Amino acid sequence: MLSKFLSEDSSDSNEINTSILKIRGRTIIFANSIFQISNISGLRLLNLSRIQPFPRYLVWLIAIGLALLLLFPGNIKIFGIVMLAYAGWQFYQYEQNKLRIRYGLKISLNSGEKPIITNSDEEILKEIMLVLYNIMNNDEPRAVTFNLDQRQIVEDRSINIDQMSGSNFVSGNVTGDVVSNV
Repeated sequence: MLSKFLSEDSSDSNEINTSILKIRGRTIIFANSIFQISNISGLRLLNLSRIQPFPRYLVWLIAIGLALLLLFPGNIKIFGIVMLAYAGWQFYQYEQNKLRIRYGLKISLNSGEKPIITNSDEEILKEIMLVLYNIMNNDEPRAVTFNLDQRQIVEDRSINIDQMSGSNFVSGNVTGDVVSNV
């Protein structure tokens, strides 16, 4: 009972598999959730990979298939061959999907909530951690979009001047109008 409350890495809680994660100013947005970055108390990279257990029914299929093939005469052997072929196909499927590689970025919040962003690519989660670390240790608001499916990081580097935001800003020595120089 006490271990239920003290378990540190429970993967059954708030696992979120999202394709887009956005950082806008001082907030992080993903999967219908918005959190203030100032409320993040910790980040942890988790290895959520697991090996699927061997299916017991395959042993029974092989045993029954061999028994039908070796012990019974005549046309019953065909059922043994079919069962062994099916068991072979199931074993092949098991071997292909035996190891499920997944990683998670656990975000510990001051409220006690611990959402886990899951993905099969460890490097993109490390990049998210690094960007969040830089934002947490810097006063400058940033706009970053992470596309986890395409493994892309897009940072909005537009300059905000008073009430104009997202506008093009040309610096340097420009003579004449800008349109003719582009």
